[in-house]
Parts: sequence; C-alpha cells; structure tokens
Amino acid sequence: MSAAARKSLAFVKYSGAGNDFIIVDSRAEPAFRDGSAAARALCRRGVAVGADGLVLLTCGDDAGLEDGVHGRMQLWNADGSAAEFSGNGARCAVRYLSDEGLAGNEVRLLTDMGTVDGRVDGRQVAVTVPGGGAVWPQRRLRVEGRDLIGTYVTAGVPFFVVLHDDPDDLPVRFLGRAIRNHADLKPAGANVDFVRIDDEQELYFRVYERGVEDETLSSGTGSIAAALAAAAADRVASPVACRAAGGTLMVRFTPVPAAPPTPDESQAEPVPAEEPPPPPDEDAGDAKTEAIETPEDADTENADVSAEGDAEEPQLPKVAEGPALEYVEIEVEGDSRRVMEGTASADAFRLR
Repeated sequence: MSAAARKSLAFVKYSGAGNDFIIVDSRAEPAFRDGSAAARALCRRGVAVGADGLVLLTCGDDAGLEDGVHGRMQLWNADGSAAEFSGNGARCAVRYLSDEGLAGNEVRLLTDMGTVDGRVDGRQVAVTVPGGGAVWPQRRLRVEGRDLIGTYVTAGVPFFVVLHDDPDDLPVRFLGRAIRNHADLKPAGANVDFVRIDDEQELYFRVYERGVEDETLSSGTGSIAAALAAAAADRVASPVACRAAGGTLMVRFTPVPAAPPTPDESQAEPVPAEEPPPPPDEDAGDAKTEAIETPEDADTENADVSAEGDAEEPQLPKVAEGPALEYVEIEVEGDSRRVMEGTASADAFRLR
C-alpha cells in the first residue's frame, strides 16, 4: 500500500545520542513496502512524527533470516533516499530487538552493508561496522573561492572531515551544504564533519548529513569518521570519546599497518661493481613504447566494463585518489533508548 493511501501506521521511535529514527516492525505492519515515501511523509518535523530517518525491521520467526541473525534493517533518510548504513540507526535497531525480546544482550543485525554485531549494556549500545574504514588525509577542495584541506573517510558512508579550532564558530549548514554537493565528491557526495580535537582521546564535532540535508545532533558514522581522520593525523588513539550536541559516542578501532613500499620494478637491478654493465638493448625503445601503450589500452577497456558492469560497485570520488590508510575492528557505542510509540494517522502521510 502506498504511503498516500495509508490509513495509519504503527511505529516506535528511538533516539541514539540525539539521532532519532522511526522504526516500523514487520510483525506489526506486514504489508509495509514504500519506505521512501513513508520516510518523506513521517520524518517531517512539526507536521508529522519527525525524525532523521525511518527503519524497517524485518524480524520474528517468519522473517526467513539465517540462523543467528535476529533482524534485518532497511533504512531511508528523511528525504526518502535509501541509506547504506547508519551507526546510530543500527544501534537503535539493536536496542529495539533486545527490548522486544527478539534477542538478548548480544544481537546480530543484517544491514545493506553486511552483518552487524551489537551489544546491549543498560542504556549503552555498541555496534561493529562491517568492512572497516579507509582514510585519505590532506585532500584539497576549492569551496566558496577558498582552498579547504580536509580528510576523506569511508566507514559505511562517505565523509569529508575538516579539523577546526572551534566548530561552533562555523556556519555549519552553509559550509556543509557546499561541501556535501562539491563536484570533487561526486558521484555520491559526502556527509561533512567539523572537528575540534581536545586531547589524544577526546574530540568535539558537528555534522551535516546527506539525506537529512541539515545539521543533526549527532551521527554514529560521523563520530567514526571524526575519530579516524584525527587518528590519521596522529592526533588521537583508540578509544576516542566523540562529543556532539546530542551526546557522546565512544569509538574504538585498530589501524592496519602500512605495507612496506614496493620496489620500482621499472628500475634496473643494481650491477655488481666488479662486473661491467650490460650492453644497451637495441629494442629497448620499442619495448618501452609497448609498456606504455598496453596499460592505457587496458585501462580504457576496464573503464568501459566498469561503466556497464555491476551498479553496486562503489565509485570513489576525485579526492580518494591514491592509497588510503585503513582501519578495522571499528565499533561505536553510546546511549540508545525508546522515546515514543504510537500510530501515525492518514494526515501524516499527506505530502504538501
């Protein structure tokens, strides 16, 4: 049934350190399908329920989930766009599954990124981030006529992180919108963090999020991106307390040691001093030409295949050129709790 045709919708609302999410349980709403339209309708603040996003949780005995998995999470941002992952959204979903007796204190949650391991300890909920994180420091963007140096991070979703002495002095909505839509961050754009590092295990950040298209009170993935960007600058070490307006999130991670430099195979091997150097190769010029042409042909062919191939392959933006620093065993922990439950009426689905 479409959102416009709905008479009502049962929901609960959770807050994860200031990020709030409407959760729809498949057991109560088995016919629920149109998450995008429902998110656009219900997440509007002031005229509907109001939230940063909407989560559909497929759970229960008839969900068809693999053994050991307690629920499947699908997420839509407030603007109706599908979201790859949300740290705070996942923490809220984990807490809901535990609250409903569908899991104990150890929860496994299937997301579009992969399976998340969750842990509930009182009001504190921790989740792991599947796939780890990658960081590209010292990236330059031309924003509003000025050069801006920041760090590009992927940890579930993309972020551009700017270190600043006092984020509260910045026009976060204005700068966040300009950076989020920057040409060098296409095709996906990026969420934006503005971060002040207070000491080697604490920082403060403000965040502008895609899909909400505004500053939010907190962000689970935003706290991860802030911590990894600061770690890449050798300013913090795990664990890092990441403070935002909505609360504090603890981020833990393990750096992946950098691989030793690969010898340049194009350079000739050193010749022992007691032996004369080999005579010049008369065909060296031709060989060199072939070595240049072949990779160019291969790159062109690969680019064509990529463009027509699997649409789910991630496309990294211009600022993510070159090798990245990698982090694994990423976990984010913080407060998560139920704040509302009820039924949204037909009026809430009328998009104006």
